[in-house]
Amino acid sequence: MINPPDIIANATTFSNSNTIKVIIVGIGVAGLTAAIECHRKGHSVTAFDRVEKVKEEEGDGITIAANGARVTARWGNGAFHESTKHLQYVVDGGEAFDYTGRHAGYYDLRGYGQGRAYTLNRGALVSSMFNYAKSLGIDVQLGCEITDYWETECEAGVIVQGERIAADCVVCAEGINSEAITTITGQAFEEKETGFTATRGFLNTALLADDPKVRWLQEQSDSDKVRAWVGDNTQVHIWSKKGNGEEVFWYCLHKDGDSSRIMSSVDPILEAIKDWPVRDQLEPIICKVPQQQVISQKFKQRAPLKTWLSPGRRLIIVGDAAHAALPPAGQGGSQAVEDAAVLAIALELAGKQSVPLALSVTEKIRYHRAVSIQRGSIKLLKGLVEIDLEKVRRGENPLTPNYPDWIIGHDCQEYTYKEFPRVVEAIQNGQEYIPYNFIVDDIYHIE
Repeated sequence: MINPPDIIANATTFSNSNTIKVIIVGIGVAGLTAAIECHRKGHSVTAFDRVEKVKEEEGDGITIAANGARVTARWGNGAFHESTKHLQYVVDGGEAFDYTGRHAGYYDLRGYGQGRAYTLNRGALVSSMFNYAKSLGIDVQLGCEITDYWETECEAGVIVQGERIAADCVVCAEGINSEAITTITGQAFEEKETGFTATRGFLNTALLADDPKVRWLQEQSDSDKVRAWVGDNTQVHIWSKKGNGEEVFWYCLHKDGDSSRIMSSVDPILEAIKDWPVRDQLEPIICKVPQQQVISQKFKQRAPLKTWLSPGRRLIIVGDAAHAALPPAGQGGSQAVEDAAVLAIALELAGKQSVPLALSVTEKIRYHRAVSIQRGSIKLLKGLVEIDLEKVRRGENPLTPNYPDWIIGHDCQEYTYKEFPRVVEAIQNGQEYIPYNFIVDDIYHIE
């Protein structure tokens, strides 16, 4: 942990943070990171989720990029990362093909490769975070339905199955479809169709073992692999574990399908690649995924919220609930991690008597950065679906964006310790705080 001594010394007037009571709703990446980070800062944490059980085998792939991994790498002095190594895909780049199967070179995963970031099954990541949180003694209660949120001048809380539970603040990390967005902020989110869908699937390679049509996948995997096939308005990406690895996940970006013709969740993909010469190579892998392990998500551009806070500033939304970027941005998990880490430090430095101030500081530090990435994700989607195939074949147009240093090189914890006094001063003087953790109009270069 980077705690600049001069910054901590300057923040000593905001003391007595150890008794802050924090309620967290939702135990995805955002909620569990908030629980762990708040616990590490000495806060008293209770987390709730409606799910009855955390299932490791569910979900698709997720990457925590370098900016997010910088936070989780500090858990247990690296013990958390060490515990997930066997689950991670060890890759630094991918291999590209066009829709005919013609090899189109390689592309880097800058800021997303081994040693700086990690990719693994989403269910495995959440399960690992959950187990780590429990090992710390954090109170995580499953099977709990939150029916309402409330706040007073002195506290905030939730209604859990008819019981009123109070804390100093509440963190809503329920995800993109949370009804609490409106309850907490008073805003109804606005969405606009993009015309594209991402469909993802995850399967155990045992389901492929006896199919000669997919033998190529294992025969060509002497290491973990990322492969991408590109056509007009369609891409198929396959991540596979080396040799006889236990899992494969695939990701298909395609135009929205005709819902009247969809019989199963993979039909739109098969329709999108029906004329591809490599269809016979890809279709068996796509179709082998059990129906319950296929996730299809229409890409809708969500307008940024005006605030993430409740009127009394004791309730805050974080992660996708606050600033859902389109998935091709590759920053959903990392931005959720940053939200949580900044919040925990702001509470630590502000103290129990200034919890509303801490939540305001969190929003000031995080808002423009997260919203810039949220807005930039539509530019990234446009660049991906309008890729020039001839340039791909010549290796001139990479399939992943050139993520700038202000995104992947950022240390949100160091930044918060450094900027906390300046943000507080701006808030207390009624002035605008101008952050420098983002760069306007410098999002996701595709060269």
